[in-house]
Amino acid sequence: MTEFTDSLAEPPENRCPHCDSVVPEGSAVCLMCGAEMPLTDTAVSPEPANEQPAETPVVEPVTEPPDMPDVVEFEMRQRQSPLVFVLTAVFAILILIMGALVLQYQSDEISMIIAPSVTPIPPTLTYTPTWTPLPTETRPPTLTPTITPTPAPTATPQPPRLHTVNSGETLIGLSALYRVSMDSILQANQMSPEQPIQVNQNLQIPWPTPTPPLEIVAVEINGELVLADPAGCERYEVKEGDSIARIANLFGVELALLNKVNRLDEDTILFPGDTVCIPEIRYGESLPPTPGPSPTPTVTAPPPGPRLLYPVDKAVIDPPDGIVTLQWTAVQDLAESEWYMVELVDANDLDALPYRGFTRDNAFQLPHDWRPDIPETRLMRWRVSLVNVTGWREDGLPIYTFGGEMSEPAFFTWLGAIPTATPTPTSTPTATPET
Repeated sequence: MTEFTDSLAEPPENRCPHCDSVVPEGSAVCLMCGAEMPLTDTAVSPEPANEQPAETPVVEPVTEPPDMPDVVEFEMRQRQSPLVFVLTAVFAILILIMGALVLQYQSDEISMIIAPSVTPIPPTLTYTPTWTPLPTETRPPTLTPTITPTPAPTATPQPPRLHTVNSGETLIGLSALYRVSMDSILQANQMSPEQPIQVNQNLQIPWPTPTPPLEIVAVEINGELVLADPAGCERYEVKEGDSIARIANLFGVELALLNKVNRLDEDTILFPGDTVCIPEIRYGESLPPTPGPSPTPTVTAPPPGPRLLYPVDKAVIDPPDGIVTLQWTAVQDLAESEWYMVELVDANDLDALPYRGFTRDNAFQLPHDWRPDIPETRLMRWRVSLVNVTGWREDGLPIYTFGGEMSEPAFFTWLGAIPTATPTPTSTPTATPET
């Protein structure tokens, strides 16, 4: 009888697939986690082919272990439930404590959560060859010569003249002699008006200066700016019976503009032979700009009128038949064409025409025929102005334009001349020869 030896290998450990705990063979439930165990098949070892089949042993029927009752599963779950609850409660308490600590000790600074940011990767630069032109020679720029304007020649001022003071000479006499103003002599010698001159004193006498030309005059009429331009103006010669108002009406020029351009006033009386500048009238324009730092031109004021000295205002001429000499201060150094014009008029006769005389001195002796021809005391008004002589008439009187302001009028009282009787011619007896 052949003996069969069953050499079976040690069976592997049965472990729970959930918690990896060792479970006894045949257990249907894990004792640690309570999970159900899967059924295992018993491995059958292959028999050798050359052996004769043995007698089939009597195999005892395999009896499956009975399922764990529901009581055991319930007990396992009942054990697991308190543990899970305790762990959950512990974690919840820890989270609450940590949250309370964070809220209590957090600073005023804003907490920033550093989150990873996507850093863009720069694209790979691909070198592209470019053609660089060869350097070329650049010619230097040609310098353009600038034209420098040649400055206009300026007049060289003449040195002052020297005068040695003689006995009896005064500043008024010297100003009349040299036809310059007293102020210019005082300024040239750095003297004051109160300082007297001495005999044998050397005085510097300046040269005369010309009268400024007529300037553009602007007058606002009815809210509109009106310009009177005297440049290249027409010269009108005054005729018998003309007046400044009639001339203004004749040429359609405003009386105020005509007076200002010619430096006249309402008391000026024109004589036949006088000339008046008729300016060009422009409406709605502004004064033309002049070169210089100032954008608006400043109109040069005409020279002021002379200051009358003698006879003093409201004086009485005594004796009335004596020589009457009018004196005044010079306004400036006279140019070659400048003269003083003296006007004398009877203030008691409104229709009387004034007498006019011309001189280059600071004094003027009244002719005898200027004395009133009625035996009454008359109030005479006189004044002096500066004129610019442009020519001479056939009767010897000058043709002139006004070059400055009139002086303030002065008055004196003059007794009129008593007409003398014309002597009657008497016959001269002739001798009769005796017979």
